[in-house]
Amino acid sequence: MFSFGKGKATEAAGREVPLTTNEVPAAGEVQARFDETWGYQQPQTEGTFTQRFAVDQDRPMLLDTGALYDHSLEGAAELPVKQEWWRQVIAAVQQHPEVRGVTFLETNRREPEASNRVADWRDTAVPGIAGSFRTDLQDADHFVFGPVTERITPQDGAAAISQEYETGGDQMAWIVWLAAGLAAVFLLSGLVGRLLPSWRYPDDGKPGRDLRLDLFRGFIILAVVITHIEIGGPYSYITLHATGAITGAEMFVFLSGMVLGMTYPFAIKKFGEWVAAVGAWKRARKQYLVTLGVILVVFAMSFIPFLNTDAITTFTDRGTGTGGVGAEGRVYDLYPNAMQLLAYPPPWYAIRQFLLLEMGPWPFNIMGLFVVLSLFIPLFMWVIRRGFWWALLVVSWGVYVFQALNPDFRPLNSQFEAVFPLLTWQVVFTHGLVLGYYRRQVIGALTGRLGKVLIGVGITGYALFLVYVWAGNQFGFTPTPFPATMYDQLYNTAYQRVDLQWGRLVDIAFFAIVSYAILTVFWKPIAAVLGWLWIPIGQASLYVFVWQVFFALAIASIPGVDWFNGWIGFAAHTALILLVWYMIRKKFLFSVIPR
Repeated sequence: MFSFGKGKATEAAGREVPLTTNEVPAAGEVQARFDETWGYQQPQTEGTFTQRFAVDQDRPMLLDTGALYDHSLEGAAELPVKQEWWRQVIAAVQQHPEVRGVTFLETNRREPEASNRVADWRDTAVPGIAGSFRTDLQDADHFVFGPVTERITPQDGAAAISQEYETGGDQMAWIVWLAAGLAAVFLLSGLVGRLLPSWRYPDDGKPGRDLRLDLFRGFIILAVVITHIEIGGPYSYITLHATGAITGAEMFVFLSGMVLGMTYPFAIKKFGEWVAAVGAWKRARKQYLVTLGVILVVFAMSFIPFLNTDAITTFTDRGTGTGGVGAEGRVYDLYPNAMQLLAYPPPWYAIRQFLLLEMGPWPFNIMGLFVVLSLFIPLFMWVIRRGFWWALLVVSWGVYVFQALNPDFRPLNSQFEAVFPLLTWQVVFTHGLVLGYYRRQVIGALTGRLGKVLIGVGITGYALFLVYVWAGNQFGFTPTPFPATMYDQLYNTAYQRVDLQWGRLVDIAFFAIVSYAILTVFWKPIAAVLGWLWIPIGQASLYVFVWQVFFALAIASIPGVDWFNGWIGFAAHTALILLVWYMIRKKFLFSVIPR
């Protein structure tokens, strides 16, 4: 229903064409149009349009409207022409509850009614007119202001991936009993180490690769792959439940820092500090280019009809993300404005989002964190080598606390920052660097008499604390000096992954120490059973992480398979694990993909 500034109530539409002057709409015109008494030479007897198509059919109605103004003609001013029209519209729709929404045409375009001259339909182009329009809408107290649909930003989609809110009791039970079990094995390892010294890891104190770390990294990266390939089975049950508070991400970041802390000094010794730094930056550049390449390859593959790229380029909220239960089922596009990259020339905002890693498949978003952290390795190692490791850790904790106090601060706004905030997660990587550099000294201190006592007290104390709080909830007593509600609140106040809260940080240290001790004492039987598989995978963990994106895509693109059948899931996971092991053995694309 538009006002073209022509015609009268008793004349057929288009009688006075072309428009010769700007006129204020006649009083009552909009209501007369609703009543279908405007512009008809003969009375209408079949009822009004809204009665026939909206009221009688029980359908909501959307009114698209606006008033034309030709700036090249004389007559009434623009504000009176448009204001009289919108005031009539506002008054009329309040009498027609079938009208659920009103849109006002907001454009300049050529109109036949203005002799094909450019006509102005806009109500918001001139501040004075826009202000009057808004005032009249607000005074009507009939309209809802805001977006037509709920505004979902790319950051909302990235944050939903975190799935950070869990049912505290069930998740805490796994954390409690895994900690208790590992503490028991840790204490047992002391006895086994004395009785069966031949099982120990043959660590002669010489520099070189630590296969314990490689094997542990193999386990961690496989946990990441299995978690991201969302199918059922015993593997996924273990990685999702039976690893306590730890997920592959935290340990992946920590171990990466630790390995770099161990190996970087060899590069300095061999090539010098500057050449080693340039090598580290080249490695970061390669990681960045590979990340951009994966983003583009997945985007290109989205045009292949039989591939279900939506499985990794969108994310469906499970109701456990930052949006809560109310967001369950909401689908987020993780490639915002990616189609604009195909425009010629592509707009800068789309290029910027691509270059700053604000888009990409969700199983791959942590790669951005590694790219940024890798840029700081030479600086961090320069500080550590000069004995100021303590200053680096002080700064690291200061940045961590700053992020905790300012949770919405995002220095880069890249996709990974919603799930792995840079200023928070750097604390794990930085500690890994320091521990890796001083590994021999740290191990020597912890394996001395005092070190063993302190570690034993810490490990058993942490496990007993968790069991004590769990027992209070289970048997209905208050775990003094802690509150009775502590167990129910513990997961959400101490173990949230995104924020790396205190409980999760303690669990990282607990898990790392216990695992290292177990691998040291039980090395030969563990290596005999799992070493052939986990060690090479751990040594090429970054390579595996890149490929898992395409494994997830391949699984999602196979139709008609019940992927939540335990046996099918077991077979699929086993096949993928053996496939990646074989690819590593054959060094498939090693020259392209970083390891």
